Amino acid sequence: MDDKDKQPKKSKKKKLTPKQEKFARLVASGMKQVDAYRDAYDTQTTNKNSQRVRAYVESTKSNVADMIADLKARAEQGVVWTREMAMTALLDTYKLARDQNHAQGATGALKELNAMYGFNEATKINIGGQNGNPILLQKIERIVVNDDSED
Repeated sequence: MDDKDKQPKKSKKKKLTPKQEKFARLVASGMKQVDAYRDAYDTQTTNKNSQRVRAYVESTKSNVADMIADLKARAEQGVVWTREMAMTALLDTYKLARDQNHAQGATGALKELNAMYGFNEATKINIGGQNGNPILLQKIERIVVNDDSED
């Protein structure tokens, strides 16, 4: 066997340029291709029709298209926590605490569920000073008399 046969084959895919990567990320995040192209590339001297065509051409390059698809797939899988998941976890926590006669845990889970669904009474939030009085702001000035003095 030759040494060439022993070496792993290198991928023929080109690396993305920083501008291509920015374009791909913007498109994958939901931005229109032409807007992503304008954001990623210098388009000041290019007319709008040419920008649309160039954006389309850029999006069909295999390495760019692959990155866009990969980023979109990751984004779809990236939903980490939903309201339904939170509700299920809190219900499970409540049931576990109840079954183990842990009143504090059960009460805490119920409080969170009630807050999550807005079953609590409206609460007043004071954004003023003490006893509802306005917050007084003072202007503080510093005057430097002699900045060259030795301390």
